[in-house]
Amino acid sequence: MTDDTSTWLIISLAAMGVAAAIAAFLKTPRERRYRGTPPVPLEEQLKVLPVSTQAIIIKGNKRRALIKSAPYIFIGIVLVGFSLWSKSTNNPECVRLLGINAAYISLLLFCYGLPIVFLVVSLPYLVTGIKTIKTGYYPPLDSVVFSDTISKKGALSTFRGITLLALPIFTLFVVYLGNNAYTAVAGGKNMHEIIEKLEAKCQ
Repeated sequence: MTDDTSTWLIISLAAMGVAAAIAAFLKTPRERRYRGTPPVPLEEQLKVLPVSTQAIIIKGNKRRALIKSAPYIFIGIVLVGFSLWSKSTNNPECVRLLGINAAYISLLLFCYGLPIVFLVVSLPYLVTGIKTIKTGYYPPLDSVVFSDTISKKGALSTFRGITLLALPIFTLFVVYLGNNAYTAVAGGKNMHEIIEKLEAKCQ
């Protein structure tokens, strides 16, 4: 159980990274996706966009964007660090971290930690979705972006807003699944009984 939990924790974090990379790739205009192709200035891109999109350039603010992302980056580093440490431990059932069995911590992270992180990360997107639906612009004109970005109206922007509104609901479902997974693994035992069962292998 412990090895499987650690493995799935790493797989989940890797899937998050891959999903983020794919999202960033798809968000990037085609002419800027591949190296060797000079990017088209945003001003030139505005000229070819339909007037109906009412496109506007949002100025990037690298410092504010990094500060805004810092908590999520820190959480990700902690989760990845613990996963790699746990994976490199031969018998996590026999190791304690901050007085708690390491294998039990892995179980909690997989069943509750990751789902709750997904939920917390999705909450700011709820605000973005509301602003997108209200104004029609995606990203919203007051968004903090790392580099200059074109914000525009249209059916795609509205669809993105609706998707962002649905994201927290989906993450709540993930939290529900995580709780069910913990209940199934625990089998009615409390924390102390689970830890005793894990540590029994070390005696």
